[in-house]
Amino acid sequence: MNNISLLMMFAACLFFYAFLNMLYVKYKEKFKSLGIEVTGITLVWRVIRRELYPAIKFLRKLRRHGLLLDLSIVLIILSFLLALKIYVENMLGMLRSIMVAESPEKGIVTPIVPIIPGITVSLSMLPMLLLVIAVAVLVHEGMHAIMGLVEGTKIKSFGIALVFIILAPFVEIDENDFAKLRLRSKLRILSAGVAGNIILALLSLLLFIHIIPVLFNVHWGLYISHVVEGMPAYEANLPNGTVIVAINGTKLGKNLNMFDYLFNSKILLKELSEFKRKGKALVLTLMNPKPPYSVHNYTVVRENTTQPIGVILCPYAVLEPRNFIAKLLGPGIQTFLIWSFALNLGLAAINATPLFITDGGKALDEFSKSKLGEFGYKFSRSMQFLFVLIVLINIIVSFILYVR
Repeated sequence: MNNISLLMMFAACLFFYAFLNMLYVKYKEKFKSLGIEVTGITLVWRVIRRELYPAIKFLRKLRRHGLLLDLSIVLIILSFLLALKIYVENMLGMLRSIMVAESPEKGIVTPIVPIIPGITVSLSMLPMLLLVIAVAVLVHEGMHAIMGLVEGTKIKSFGIALVFIILAPFVEIDENDFAKLRLRSKLRILSAGVAGNIILALLSLLLFIHIIPVLFNVHWGLYISHVVEGMPAYEANLPNGTVIVAINGTKLGKNLNMFDYLFNSKILLKELSEFKRKGKALVLTLMNPKPPYSVHNYTVVRENTTQPIGVILCPYAVLEPRNFIAKLLGPGIQTFLIWSFALNLGLAAINATPLFITDGGKALDEFSKSKLGEFGYKFSRSMQFLFVLIVLINIIVSFILYVR
């Protein structure tokens, strides 16, 4: 989808919300009777408005396992430490770049960017991405609800919020019940959503590592996203959208496993560099990542061993189905699991960060007020303001990488 199509889609969404807001102003009481509220580009529908009480025996029994419930507090602390590591590495990297008179974005170690269709993520990925987000938010809110019931609070409502084009389930916990809880119970409830995202991320990782090799023949390689005109690859007619799976008859990623593919896939680029140093001519075996997974050889001849081939590459795994189930799932299962792992881990990290609207911010408020009273609340707000600045700097500088 080109920029014009993207602008048309954006305009259509704005028109939809403008029309919806006009209807809401005119028929507000009718909307509210259905549990629907509209504010700007946000639509909230409280699907279930009956209060849910913590009367289930199984949930009451879980209260006896305090140490197990405290695991959610441990996970939100670990998630915050992960986020802090990313922020500090990026800030130090930016500082080093500025000191040597380079652009600050060159110091970014782990980019932190919002999901913007057509800019930071491909529009073709949008349906899959929306599905992953919906599952992640459902688990996040569901964990808040379950932990709230375990700790003895009522659930006022369940619903769905539509924020522009992002669909997000939510739960409302009774504020009066929550205020009466001891600090430990409050922290368990507030950290439960992050714990749910961490568990979902780990589950996605385990499924990716252990299920994909069972269902598919995995061919490691380097995806050709662009061939530079006038370079050796262009002269050799290398096609875009194919995957280099072997060089001079040697398969790439012989010792690579699914875990390395996620966390150390640059090994594949290093293997290519080693072959480039050995000779001017390279025989590249290219595989089509889609059925029928055809394979063709291309010879690329360079003027010397230091001349670039002239392609933009990224690590890739071609998944060739082994059975009917694999054909049914298709290569989309790889995309879903990778996005599920990355997005849930990212949601956990940002939610654990003490910001004014996050679970981490609310947890810091409760902890500081409990231990230091009014001064503690002011301290918490000051820390949250500091982290808002840190996160904004990280996002703005990281975003430059996508728009330059």
